[in-house]
Amino acid sequence: MANTVPPRYAIESDEEEDEINPLRKRATSKGQAPSEITLKLVGDVLQNKPLVIASARAGAFWAKGANLGEQTGAVYVNQIQPTWAHEAANVLISEPFTRLPLNFMHPYAKYVVEQLKPTRASLLDTYSSPTYSSLHPIPLTDAPIRYLSTEASQTPNAAIQPFSPPNLIQSTSAALLLQLRLSNIPSTLLLLPSPHLPIPPPKDLSPTNIPSSTSPEYEDTWPAEAMNIATDGLLSFVEVKPNEGFTWELKSKDATAIVSPKQRRSEIGEGGMYL
Repeated sequence: MANTVPPRYAIESDEEEDEINPLRKRATSKGQAPSEITLKLVGDVLQNKPLVIASARAGAFWAKGANLGEQTGAVYVNQIQPTWAHEAANVLISEPFTRLPLNFMHPYAKYVVEQLKPTRASLLDTYSSPTYSSLHPIPLTDAPIRYLSTEASQTPNAAIQPFSPPNLIQSTSAALLLQLRLSNIPSTLLLLPSPHLPIPPPKDLSPTNIPSSTSPEYEDTWPAEAMNIATDGLLSFVEVKPNEGFTWELKSKDATAIVSPKQRRSEIGEGGMYL
């Protein structure tokens, strides 16, 4: 509702002709053309494979301890890379340091699903635990991992609980989950609890900005136990078994990059796609 305009009778007035009419198209300043969306997939990416998408702060934090290896591809939006892409699945780290505007979310989600054509998909993102509405309020320190699914699936761990209405997800993950549902692709979204209030999407697509370890964007962290539960869920939902002995482990507490320069095969950008 925050993104809808008021009814016409609420903004039209004979006495206040100088007020801005939100229904009227705004003229672009200094001849600037309206924003257009250009999407491009680069790298060696295979289709018809399971897909794991880890988004935003949850994706950046998860990728640092998941030992993803070398980057194999990327999705560019207007020549900016908001996306960072296991032998058995495509892994896509989406928007770790660049958030998409609202009008970019659906085209981006549609492009990713159509290009990768996943057989199954699991997603990772966050939800705001202070604003979560439930019949039985839970202390913020005990907020569980929650999930939304397009199919009747059982979670691999009792610690993962359903994400129930009337609560809403309004990030790019919602657009991805909707597109996966419209494409009849079984998919599940895991949501890590965040103690922060949700931030509205930006109005414009900003260049990549890798924040420092002291930046407010780096306040969200989760214990290794929770990240291992989330990892087990992400892989089990797409029916992929982790490598023998695999555990999620944050090797460098002050790391500011998802993958260290020594691990990168090429400097495609700050994030990408893994196979």
